[in-house]
Amino acid sequence: MGWRKSRARAKATLARKAAWQGDPDAGRRLAEHFPDSVWPSVGTVVAGYRPIRDEIDPTPLMETFYCEQAQLCLPCVAGPDRPLVFRAFQPGDDFVRGAFGVEEPSPDSPECKPLLILAPLLAFDETGKRLGYGAGFYDRTIAALRKHNPVTVVGLAYEAQRMRSVPTDRHDIALDWIVTEKRAYRGAV
Repeated sequence: MGWRKSRARAKATLARKAAWQGDPDAGRRLAEHFPDSVWPSVGTVVAGYRPIRDEIDPTPLMETFYCEQAQLCLPCVAGPDRPLVFRAFQPGDDFVRGAFGVEEPSPDSPECKPLLILAPLLAFDETGKRLGYGAGFYDRTIAALRKHNPVTVVGLAYEAQRMRSVPTDRHDIALDWIVTEKRAYRGAV
């Protein structure tokens, strides 16, 4: 399976880069397609992410949730082979550089347990399969969180990142929804 994922990652990386170059502001349209059934209510803890490279930017969507009184948090890498830790933040907060150079809230920010996770990805298919970067952080994290509470996971992507079929392993966790700048897909049921 490793060679299939490697080949899929290479293809997906090129597709995402081309989509970003063609429409770097596509993240502004994510809220238009976000499903009402998983739209966070007041006080819901929502985990987003800080975009790196050419990932679709979730910032406008997260700011919309914040304006509607959701509590926001961001992932922080706790170490190799460990689940992510989520720390609270608000728009306008300063960030520190964490693992892999990703911006994170300060280590002094309170830890959170999100009920809605917005996940970046390299590729997805219409059944909710997600191709990530290969380190397994989101799979480990989702599995750990779901032991205690139901957690909804929504992948955010460019429409160009959709593949006919994403190669997966046993440990790969399917997404509940995928939202692109053009539409939403219902994933795992």
